[in-house]
Amino acid sequence: MKRKTRTITLALSLLIAVLGFGGTAQAISFSGNTATSAPTTIDTFLTYTSGSFANVDVAPGPGSTSLTDLGQFTLTVCSGNNCVENFNTDFILKITFTDPSVAESPAQFTADISGTISRSGNSSNIGNNSLLTIDFDNTIQTLNYTTLSGFGSFDLSVNDPVSYDATSQFGDTRTVTGQISNLTFTCVGNCREVAAVPEPSTLLLLGAGLIVFVRQMRSKSK
Repeated sequence: MKRKTRTITLALSLLIAVLGFGGTAQAISFSGNTATSAPTTIDTFLTYTSGSFANVDVAPGPGSTSLTDLGQFTLTVCSGNNCVENFNTDFILKITFTDPSVAESPAQFTADISGTISRSGNSSNIGNNSLLTIDFDNTIQTLNYTTLSGFGSFDLSVNDPVSYDATSQFGDTRTVTGQISNLTFTCVGNCREVAAVPEPSTLLLLGAGLIVFVRQMRSKSK
């Protein structure tokens, strides 16, 4: 009788784990690209190249997921000698989500590029005591989104790239990064279209079933 009870417990535990009756968190896949409303060449020494991200899975909850390529800034060579630039340029970064559908897309971040590049002759670095910073508005923006399976919201923010200083060389790049956090999701359709991420309760049930199975196999082998 005990052996039969164990077998039933094993079967139920594995079934619950597989079907996800213990609860699953729905991961939402994000894709998109970036652009700028300013010219690609922001000033004599600095250019921006658009970036993109694809199939970045974000699980609901307070955690954050990194966006590792929102474009790149590149320090370029000035044509001619004794080039001096005083940077005070407004920069608008546009992030357009292609998947899922974001109501506020494209989100806009305004950044002031401030600092001074001083160079004389054929020097290969920024002049002494100069600094070029790329300062984004780091305010968190809350955006709403919809998918075929449901809807929700998330927080989006952008990080400031590392500044250019006297040790920087022409050709050095700075990649813009950001993060998605506080994702919510409400299912209204076929949620099976969304990738399921097992929650701890599901894993515990699966583990319990495996333990019973191992013990049962050991008892049979004796």
